[in-house]
Amino acid sequence: MKIVKANQAGVAAAVAAMKHNRPVVFPTDTAYALGGIFDSRSVQRKIAAIKRRTDPKFTLVAAGLTQVENFFTLSPKEKKLAKKFWPGPLSLVVSKKFAVRVPDSRIARTLARRVGKPLIATSANISGEVTPYTIAAVIGQFVDKKNQPAVLIDAGRLQKRKVSTVLAARGIKPKIIRAGAISASALSKF
Repeated sequence: MKIVKANQAGVAAAVAAMKHNRPVVFPTDTAYALGGIFDSRSVQRKIAAIKRRTDPKFTLVAAGLTQVENFFTLSPKEKKLAKKFWPGPLSLVVSKKFAVRVPDSRIARTLARRVGKPLIATSANISGEVTPYTIAAVIGQFVDKKNQPAVLIDAGRLQKRKVSTVLAARGIKPKIIRAGAISASALSKF
């Protein structure tokens, strides 16, 4: 695990690792995330191994709405929700495997923009363990483990915030998959 600062050189190191299908830890607006290029099966397998997880479903982050639409088709309702709540903690289910959002995190958006694709952004912890808000907490979970992230971007202690709300909005009646920062009443207005 290589620890880098949350600056241009650190972001460049993380982008280089991601472009070589290596998982990276980076800050988001909700917690530290473990991620990489979303459509790389190699990255998906590596992240699942690091997290000790068998569930192949992941949350993604993207640089912006345009990037999301380059890879996924959004319904008119989903576009309306995206325009209202992005950047921010709303993840929209866009496929059987992925929910995507545009985070209120400059670093996460920059990584996705520079890589040119949405990124897997699952919490940087072993499944079932504590969500990390510091790099020390991330390192504590992965040190001495066989499977580890390649690069960790240290942005200091992150403010503890609620997780993103995950919403399946394609059906007749939208369904909250995971309750989070955006309330059901706020979503019901759309």
